[in-house]
Amino acid sequence: MNIMSATIMVVDDDPAISTLISHQLRSLGYRTVCLRDGLQALQQLAIIQPDLVLLDVMMPHMSGWDICRQIRACSEAPIILLTAKDADADVINGLNAGADDYVTKPYRIAQLHARIEAALRRSVQRTRPRPAARVGSASDGSRLSPPAPSAPQTLETAPTKPPVTTPRLRLGATLREERLRRGVSLYQAEQVCRVRWDYLQAIEQEQWEYVPQARRQAAIRAYAAYLGVPLRYPQPRRASLASVAAPLVAVALMLVVVVVYFL
Repeated sequence: MNIMSATIMVVDDDPAISTLISHQLRSLGYRTVCLRDGLQALQQLAIIQPDLVLLDVMMPHMSGWDICRQIRACSEAPIILLTAKDADADVINGLNAGADDYVTKPYRIAQLHARIEAALRRSVQRTRPRPAARVGSASDGSRLSPPAPSAPQTLETAPTKPPVTTPRLRLGATLREERLRRGVSLYQAEQVCRVRWDYLQAIEQEQWEYVPQARRQAAIRAYAAYLGVPLRYPQPRRASLASVAAPLVAVALMLVVVVVYFL
């Protein structure tokens, strides 16, 4: 494999980000294939057979960690997680899921390029055939023999059945759908809302714990107002005058009947 002409699978649900990454990698000589979510990546993995997978973490249907585990179960292609989640626990989870490297957004293309090259070099070294042992005599006079061929290993195929989704759009999906309908990227929305783009992405995916609690409500309101998506909060129902008066009238009539009967 020629490292500089390797095929890189870019998996990111934001088309603006994946297009930018693809353009940068193509300018460096790589071939790229962009996919929107992890299910597509798992379905196309055996067809594309990428030399390296560049994977976001916060995506619909499946998280990048789950996708990483599925890919690692059936492929030895290097995986680099490219995400805005920069906590120590996130990095540990990513590496434990089978990732070869972890790069946080916003990234620098020179650093990303160096990490991609390093991962590809390690991959080439792993797949390079080792020289077979020669038949001869050992120092103690015993005869050496080539190792017995190992049994062929069967690879587990990744599940391709998509999860069942509910037809009702939730707040995050509604915001994302409206943003895509307007053709606005997360970076453009960040400039207007004054909310970090990775917070906006977390809101769209309803990963509320990623947004600091002190800023969560303000960020949601600003983003919804920018996209014109109304926020509806259920209000407690107030008892009407008729519903309160009806039982009182009934009790009064019963008292009148009782009084008249005994008189």
